[in-house]
Amino acid sequence: MSIDKEILWNDRYKLGIDIIDTQHKHLFDIVEQLYALDDTENTKEEFKSILNEFSEYMKTHFKDEEGYMLSVQYPNLEEHKQLHQDLIDKLVVTIKSSSKLNILKIKIRIIAKRVLIEHIVNEDIKIKLFGMSKINNNLIFDSSDIKDEEYSFDITNIKPDI
Repeated sequence: MSIDKEILWNDRYKLGIDIIDTQHKHLFDIVEQLYALDDTENTKEEFKSILNEFSEYMKTHFKDEEGYMLSVQYPNLEEHKQLHQDLIDKLVVTIKSSSKLNILKIKIRIIAKRVLIEHIVNEDIKIKLFGMSKINNNLIFDSSDIKDEEYSFDITNIKPDI
C-alpha cells in the first residue's frame, strides 16, 4: 500500500461493536484530513491542529476500547493495552524527532496506517472473535488477570518543532 494513497474506511474493518466501529470510522476521517492537506500550500497550524485532533481522539478511543474489553472480561487486555501504549510512544517519538513538516507528514501517515488498518485487522479483530466465542461458550479464561487501571499517557504537551 502506497504511503501517498489515502486510506478510507471499509465495512470489512467493522468489529460489530458499535462504539468501537464508530470511533474507528472517525479516526479514518481525521487521517483523511491529513491526506487532504496539500504538501506545498498548507500551514503548519493546520497540520498541528489535525495532528492534535488525531492524538486526542486516539487517547479517547483507546480508553473506550479498553473499557469495553474490561466489561467483557477480555483475557488479553493487558497485552492489548501495551500495544496501544506502543502506538502512542511511536507517535510521541515521531513528533519529537521530526523537524521538517514534510517528513513529519510522511511519518504520521505511516503511523496512521499502522493504527487504523494493521491494528484493527490484526489486533482488534481478536476482541470480536473473543466475543463470538464467549457467546458460544467455547472460551475458558481467568478473569483474575484483568486489572482495572486508568489508561495513562499524555501527548498534549508535545510541541513538534515544525
